[in-house]
Amino acid sequence: MSQKLVDARSVGIIGKPHGIKGEVNVMLLTDYPGSISQGSLLYTDRLCTRQLKIEAIYFKKSRGRSPAVIKFSGIGDRDQAEKLRGKELFRSPDESPVLKEGEYWVDELEGCRVILADSTEVGRVEEIEVLPSNENLVIAQEGREDRIYVPLVDQYIDHIDIRGRTVILKRLPEFL
Repeated sequence: MSQKLVDARSVGIIGKPHGIKGEVNVMLLTDYPGSISQGSLLYTDRLCTRQLKIEAIYFKKSRGRSPAVIKFSGIGDRDQAEKLRGKELFRSPDESPVLKEGEYWVDELEGCRVILADSTEVGRVEEIEVLPSNENLVIAQEGREDRIYVPLVDQYIDHIDIRGRTVILKRLPEFL
């Protein structure tokens, strides 16, 4: 089971208004877009204090991420919708999908220690770089300014221990 290491999970970013009735385009960043539906509560802050309730939602056809058009309760016109543009949307940890044993949220990797299978210290995960093909671990090495980018794929990752805050690599990428 996954630990809750953050207050809330980012699920999307509000874009430009859609039409004149208060709807907005939202670029969903979650791997579970189907879990966001009419009646869902989303928040515009990590502490989940500024709430928006979904009145209606539909998904556009697109490659890659799932763009959605969302109508929030209380947002009745284009001017009100425009004020939401650029805001990040969060989901309360209590409303997040339950993960299976051995699964984790990608943002839980930030700050984890990274070692090789022989216990050689590599560094710490500074951030996760999301690309169309896969995610990369961006690893900061102590005392060095350059970063190591390791694809988050089985070819390089031996084991991820979220409780122990450790990522064990099979090997470093050969292109370093």
